Amino acid sequence: MTPRITLTIVNGPLEGTEYVFDEPCQQVIGRAGDCTIQLPMSFLHAAVSRHHCMLEINPPSVQVRDMGSLNGTFVNGENIGQQSGDAVRRDDHAPLSPPHQLKGGDELQIGDIIFQVGVASADVANSPVYWPPAFE
Repeated sequence: MTPRITLTIVNGPLEGTEYVFDEPCQQVIGRAGDCTIQLPMSFLHAAVSRHHCMLEINPPSVQVRDMGSLNGTFVNGENIGQQSGDAVRRDDHAPLSPPHQLKGGDELQIGDIIFQVGVASADVANSPVYWPPAFE
């Protein structure tokens, strides 16, 4: 099995939606039509910026960078980047936050949407599985 990254929405009307990546890529999450992970332009997703954050994926590694969102990008409840007060820019050229490494089991929150991060590495996939467990 090749290494892969999965993002699964775990709350709200999009619950259960899963994105799977097994090749290096960049994914922009937001409400704009040119986002690779596009969230609906609806009242329910008003806290999501048009270009909210970017994922830099190179399985089994994945990093997230906030793209100058107004409401921030959160990893396990910690705000990893957001525009503040007078620094808010009205264009799509806001500076990226420093990259934040994601691990399997992390929760990535964008607005009110929570993604569960899954990381499957080749090492885990190729390790032997013993079933049933041996008892001594």
